[in-house]
Amino acid sequence: MELSRRKALALGAAAALLPTGTATAATAPAIFYSPHQDDESLAMAGSIREHVEAGRQVILVLLTRGENGGLLDIMNGVADCPLGQDCPGGGSHSFGLVQDDIVRGRTAEFRAAAGRLGVDRVVVRDRPDAAWTDYAGFVREVRDTILEFEARYPGASHKLVDGYRDVIYGGDPNDPNLTHKACREAAQGLEGQIADFRYYWVYGYTYPQELRTADYVLPLSDKQFTRKKQALAEYRRWDPKHGRYALGYHSVGKLMMDPAAADPHEYIDLPAS
Repeated sequence: MELSRRKALALGAAAALLPTGTATAATAPAIFYSPHQDDESLAMAGSIREHVEAGRQVILVLLTRGENGGLLDIMNGVADCPLGQDCPGGGSHSFGLVQDDIVRGRTAEFRAAAGRLGVDRVVVRDRPDAAWTDYAGFVREVRDTILEFEARYPGASHKLVDGYRDVIYGGDPNDPNLTHKACREAAQGLEGQIADFRYYWVYGYTYPQELRTADYVLPLSDKQFTRKKQALAEYRRWDPKHGRYALGYHSVGKLMMDPAAADPHEYIDLPAS
């Protein structure tokens, strides 16, 4: 029973990429929404390439500025570098940065990764990551953003993170990343109005391989996996003179980026209904 269900999901996912002659299937874009700079490369990069290769227009939307006090402390030497000898910058930092420098650096990584993936359009919303201070308001912001793009591109497919599952392995399952949870909650509230949602499990790469499951496990081709690894590599690029501080790798490199770069699969859940 389970095998036949997964087979049906796989066939359905493949069919969704095939031009059928209808306006929706042939011309409506695939819109990927990334809560932070790196989520798209961790959990969505192979799927982005799948859509690009199928001839779909792909739009990548960054939902927040990605402010990060922890990264600011690491770059300014207030906190120890978590990478140690694996740090591309030597493991000792004292740059005197401000939060806007962190945002610019992370967004530069995001844009470079998007270039590696060959997306057609990058949209940076430049909004605060407010889920931790005004959760309901942030859910509304994400909901309004989805509706904005659906109005602009009727019949588009909308790809978000599966924030209900975005808990680090071993953590409290009732305490997911709030920004990610808000994305899933916003989309779920629109499932009756919008037909095509998919949800990508970012934190799955913190789990042992045998526990990485989803409604549909997407196997990446060699070419897709290569592009994904190239996108992830942009998050460990070290070039301080040009505002590149390997911020993504300092944030979740060993925890998520290395496992994601070693696993040629992505984990996709469908709407509950």
